[in-house]
Amino acid sequence: MREFYEFDEERYQKKGNVWMFIAIALVFTLLGGILMYAVFPYLTNPDDKLADNTGSIRAESDETTNSDASPLPVVGYQGDLFIEGENPVVQIAEKVGPAVVGITTTVEVLVPDFFFNQRTQEYEGTGSGIVISDKGHIVTNYHVVEGAKKLFVILQGGEKIEAELIGADPQSDVAVIKVDRTDLTVAKLGNSDEVRQGEFAVAIGNPLGHELAGTVNFGVISAVDRTLQLDGKTLKLLQTDAAINEGNSGGALVNMKGEVIGMNTIKLVGSRVEGLGFAIPSNVFIPIAQELIKKGKVEVPEQPWIGVVNPLEITEEISKEYNYPVGILVREVYPESPADISGILPGDVITAFEGVETPTMAILKENIGKHKVGDIVEVTIYRASNKKEFTLKLKLADMSKIDIQR
Repeated sequence: MREFYEFDEERYQKKGNVWMFIAIALVFTLLGGILMYAVFPYLTNPDDKLADNTGSIRAESDETTNSDASPLPVVGYQGDLFIEGENPVVQIAEKVGPAVVGITTTVEVLVPDFFFNQRTQEYEGTGSGIVISDKGHIVTNYHVVEGAKKLFVILQGGEKIEAELIGADPQSDVAVIKVDRTDLTVAKLGNSDEVRQGEFAVAIGNPLGHELAGTVNFGVISAVDRTLQLDGKTLKLLQTDAAINEGNSGGALVNMKGEVIGMNTIKLVGSRVEGLGFAIPSNVFIPIAQELIKKGKVEVPEQPWIGVVNPLEITEEISKEYNYPVGILVREVYPESPADISGILPGDVITAFEGVETPTMAILKENIGKHKVGDIVEVTIYRASNKKEFTLKLKLADMSKIDIQR
């Protein structure tokens, strides 16, 4: 009997412990529910609950931010910051996109026919531009409008307007054109000196022509101070991995506040290259654009030129196939140009300029650009008719004075 009694007492004590544990758990559950009810709104939407305590401080901060004007007030959107929300790229596309326009150019060049007779032929080029004033001024790259006989601007939606060239600075690759409109969306211009490596960036432009107008690409600022050579010019550029393609030149590189911090200019291409795009910083192109607008006329400096039209690069593959040296094939010589006067003929191959080999047009242009109009230079020529290489001297002329461009 005792053993049975002791067994029942032990069982009773265990049962009491269980009920005590359940009671304690219920008390803690009730307290936790009350606490979550009080704190949960702060966790889900802290801004709403903190507005009463910090609203005045935040308003003062917004006022300070909105007072930041464009570093150069003559051009650029002058209103408040207008990008906010969880996904700024959507608003950038909607609000900044209309300030990026397409540009169409018509260029006349001399081309040879089958018998090397010269004829004029028109070519159409495309690029992008950024609206920078409410007077219709648009900034773009000089290489977009170089040699253009006609200029047209394509607005968002497809409207086509004739434009005029206001000014150009080939050395910095900046040009300003203008349309007779005062109702265009004007871009807000940012301070590129404040751009930091790793920041998000959006590229807007017309890659591969107007069929893909207004394309928006997202990336980061890969570097803030890159130095590159372009046609013999040294440029300081922003680097980005946001996709930039042919036709994007002159388009906008935008930060997450909707400010234009750069003008898309160059993309490196090659089998081993990906995501290497470059833009002229806003603090570089804005003062140049303002100066061009102020002058109100086209300022094109002298451009040394030898007079070779529509040349063709002879690569190593072509060289092996046709038994020609690597160099620049002369397909046409402009009448009374330095090349014509010195005796260079269609069919000749330029193999060196001032003793420097010229396997590509970029290298030839770069070396010509190191000289001034009127300089006497030496050009090494290979002539297929007698299979001989020789050197000619010629006096560089000013290509800017030639009506029909190369």
